[in-house]
Amino acid sequence: MGGPPLLQPLRPPVSLDASTPSVQPPAVWRGQAALSAGIMLACLLGIYSRPLGSMAAFWPANAILLGLLLRHPELARHPGSWLCALLAYIAADLLTGATPFMALTLNLANLIGVLAGWLLLARVRNQVLGFQNQRSVMTVFLGCLLAATVSTLAGAWPSAVAFHMPLWQSALLWLSAEFYNYVLILPVFLAAPGGWPWTWPLTKQQRSWNDALPLLALVLSEALSQLIGGNGAIAFSIPAMVWCAMSYGVFPVTVLSLLVCLWKTGLLAFSAFDFVPAHLDDVLSYRTGLAMLSLAPLAVASAYTLRMQALQKLHHAVHHDYLTGVLARRALMERGQKLLSRLEEDGQSVAVLMLDIDHFKQVNDRYGHAQGDVVLQTFARLASEALRPDDLLGRLGGEEFAILLPRTQREQALAVGQRICERLRDHRFALEDGAPFQVTLSIGLHAVVSIGPQDSIEQLLSKADAALYMAKRSGRNQVRQYGPALAPSSM
Repeated sequence: MGGPPLLQPLRPPVSLDASTPSVQPPAVWRGQAALSAGIMLACLLGIYSRPLGSMAAFWPANAILLGLLLRHPELARHPGSWLCALLAYIAADLLTGATPFMALTLNLANLIGVLAGWLLLARVRNQVLGFQNQRSVMTVFLGCLLAATVSTLAGAWPSAVAFHMPLWQSALLWLSAEFYNYVLILPVFLAAPGGWPWTWPLTKQQRSWNDALPLLALVLSEALSQLIGGNGAIAFSIPAMVWCAMSYGVFPVTVLSLLVCLWKTGLLAFSAFDFVPAHLDDVLSYRTGLAMLSLAPLAVASAYTLRMQALQKLHHAVHHDYLTGVLARRALMERGQKLLSRLEEDGQSVAVLMLDIDHFKQVNDRYGHAQGDVVLQTFARLASEALRPDDLLGRLGGEEFAILLPRTQREQALAVGQRICERLRDHRFALEDGAPFQVTLSIGLHAVVSIGPQDSIEQLLSKADAALYMAKRSGRNQVRQYGPALAPSSM
């Protein structure tokens, strides 16, 4: 099999057409329309939760608006988005019979609180999205407290006038409601996947009945809290929520916390007291306590997720080559032997490829080790793209790699080897001065029709290495098959 000489100079690669269309973000007006509709619906829900002559028992609009603006910064940076939100607030109040004074002043207070929370959390947006930082929960807590406090300072007086109550009662009811709503709703938006709410997957795919046990424990704990009752019943679900946090992750637990708290609030509103100034002490205690308790599962889910991610990174670092990202030698040998054992039980075939980049030392000597690293990384990527998910690719050392192809016949493995050779040979590596060069690859192939007890990973690699040796002696840039003749393949 012939090929171009090593490091053959090439013409500079043709640049991409500048007119190639790129993916454009959705129009801002579409986002503003969705935001306005969502805010109006949330406002109507809050308005109809108002006890007679008092503030709303549940007001999700502010937390939803802050969450959407943090998830979609292109909307937050556009003044029209804030205007659309304000108009949606006012329209919802006017449609339900509010006076212009009430609609304008109360909703300006709502928007000012959202703005305060956004000014704080937008600075650390990447930290709080997905709760990928150890301080994310505390940062979100402070953002919720700031938004609730600023909104209270702006809205306590017009609320006292509108609902005919003392200023201090208005301030306490407003603060507790805002803090409660922010703490329960905002984490859902921050932990959610990208996109708009109707695109969010609410649960992960269940793998076994054991995955449902934490959720079942949560339902049973809620039933027990209603059966026993008392002031301590509010905390009965905490152990089950912690279990859910460790089992399902951050986003599902934020949804569960919201649903559980709304369930508790609804039952309380129907059985114990109304969210009115006459029950101010109970309302403050309940809202604050429930909001604080909801932070515990969130903190556990965040910490547990970060721990699992750290373990995954450590596992990847131990079992993968640091430069190319493919399997390290030890991991390849261990996984390869396990793969052979499974194939032996089923009487399946396997093919092994040994791959060596031709004259790699010359690349390092002529262009430097940094360029040599680029060659290794590029080769690993090109080879990976030519393989199936079940195939194993590992780096044995230096510029030498190995591939295990389960359930693969000799002809199929030969086609894979030739394809990898062609991809690397045709790839243009560019130097700093723009001059391109190319490298070639030699491959040794050994295929076994049916794995037997005598076939170990070491033996298969040894035979493929013998074929690789013949490929290099025969001129490189080719695939050689192990066998009595060791005949070269055609390219």
